[in-house]
Amino acid sequence: MMRLILVAAFVAVMAITLIWAMGTIQAVAQSAVGKDNTTMPVKFRRITYILLVLLMLGVASGLLGAA
Repeated sequence: MMRLILVAAFVAVMAITLIWAMGTIQAVAQSAVGKDNTTMPVKFRRITYILLVLLMLGVASGLLGAA
């Protein structure tokens, strides 16, 4: 019975944290609308984003940075 109560408490804390995080993300996204002050072209931003994702996947899978 105690395990059930702990699981329910954990689920409740996770739900509250998720709701709080989503509210924060919405508030930041609304305040950032129209603020594109970067001088980097969109094409280069996309390329660097794709390279960053590939680097993260390589490190996470162990293909990059493995000893």
